[in-house]
Amino acid sequence: MLQLRELSRGETGKRPTLLSGKTISFLLFLGALLSTSVVFGTDEDDFNQFVRNGIEESRQNNYSAALADLRAAVKLRPNDANGWYQLGLLFGQMADYRSAALAFQKAITLEADFAQAHFSLGLTLTADPQIQLDWPGAIREFREALKYKQNYPEALNLLGLGLMKTGDLEAAIPALRHAIQLSPDLSSAHFNLGIALEEKQDFDGAAAQYREAIATKGTYPEATTALAKLLLQMGKPEESEDELRKALRGNPDLQDAHYAFARVLQQSGRREEATAEFDEFEDLSGRQSRGTESSQLSNSALELASKGDFSAAAVSLKNAISLKPDYGVPHYNLGLILADQKDLAGASHELIKATSLLPGQATPWFELGRVWRLQGKTTAAWIVVKWASCLAPENTTVQSALQSIEEDLKHSVPANEGGSCARQPYVGVSSDTAEEHIGFAKRLSANADLIGAEGELLRALTLQPAAVKARKLLADEYVHTGDERRAVLEYRKLLLMNSTDFDSRMNLGNLLLRQGKADNAVVEFRIALQERPGSTAAKDALAHALETLKSPQASRK
Repeated sequence: MLQLRELSRGETGKRPTLLSGKTISFLLFLGALLSTSVVFGTDEDDFNQFVRNGIEESRQNNYSAALADLRAAVKLRPNDANGWYQLGLLFGQMADYRSAALAFQKAITLEADFAQAHFSLGLTLTADPQIQLDWPGAIREFREALKYKQNYPEALNLLGLGLMKTGDLEAAIPALRHAIQLSPDLSSAHFNLGIALEEKQDFDGAAAQYREAIATKGTYPEATTALAKLLLQMGKPEESEDELRKALRGNPDLQDAHYAFARVLQQSGRREEATAEFDEFEDLSGRQSRGTESSQLSNSALELASKGDFSAAAVSLKNAISLKPDYGVPHYNLGLILADQKDLAGASHELIKATSLLPGQATPWFELGRVWRLQGKTTAAWIVVKWASCLAPENTTVQSALQSIEEDLKHSVPANEGGSCARQPYVGVSSDTAEEHIGFAKRLSANADLIGAEGELLRALTLQPAAVKARKLLADEYVHTGDERRAVLEYRKLLLMNSTDFDSRMNLGNLLLRQGKADNAVVEFRIALQERPGSTAAKDALAHALETLKSPQASRK
């Protein structure tokens, strides 16, 4: 029987969650860090080439390919601190903080004065909002980093944040000012200083720092939201609304911004709009609870399977997927159950989605290869098991299976059929990018797998919240699955990003009309007509909505 397993924390393939408001601003991890500490010599040896490839792959969000390269690098030179450091950065980007911390600790063991490794370890200790954040431990690491590299603005910035978190505001502010003095364009330092000054009731100073943070970064939805909330507190609701609209254009899924926007609208007497924003906030809050419930269902499925009740386990996993379609673990475990029940086509379908949502994990690739081998797809099986061996070169089970498949192929491994460690095989997606997930979502939708398509689109929006194409497709998916409430929410987000989006405006109006909210639909159709005065569709829709308002049923409502 294929073995189900509970993947460890960090194996969900999710990127770091951006907490809103004043709870964070230390998240310069890990998008900007894979980079520059490795100094390549003139000799292009294998180690440097592996590391160079890993860095380049990570910049393109090809995390599984980057992982294969960096694992190869540390296997080649296990006593080279730089290899472990880069591997730690990659694990951080993949939200596998436990593995990241171990890699940084290994780098520090090999090179005690490695300032960047101390800094990154400190950041890792405070990067996972799902566990108890170790701020005292992080502060120790930031101070170690500064011991070996005194003019280190990033370390000063996060030391200042850590001091704030541990209640030492007076020490935090000088550290943050020093960070800005060394690096005036360090936007997160301005943001953190703004938070500290706001805590000190220096509202003008805080507002100035939030504006500096936005100016230096260009688009900074979290800082923009903090500024908007401060402006509202200072009695400037119109300025606050302007800033909140900017924040939501940058990230329409920013929970804190929706709540603050609802408050602004409520204060100005725009109750219907405020209600819509509160709905957005509640839906985003609900995503977190649905994720927790999905994880619990997935874990309970393991217990059911261990008792031999595979039918109940499969139902539990399908419910987990329905609650959180972008959670890869239940797809993986469902694939194993279907394989055990000899439904190889269904197993393949689920495991392909698992590799898409968990691209850096060797096990889904390995199990997909086992299923394909049972289906007689030996070459395809070799390609994905070879890739699993690249991701987990120390796994003897994977290596043994690879050798067995190669024996089946009688050593005639195809030269041009993939199977190298240079690039992830193209199964569901070829890389963990928004565009790739959007493309896979379209294929799943065309095959009537609407929940699978939803998962891919949610993944795309996690990677790129302002991806208009993904959000429009997601709204359409909700319409097709009958979840009109969520469709309305997505169309509202699209209109926050672009208020002149005529098609989204019309779709929103039609959905509101179907939901019995003719008065709200009238508002949307009138705005649509302002955008396109000659539109017959908008005129007809408005006339229909107005006629509906006159009906006795509408009057009773």
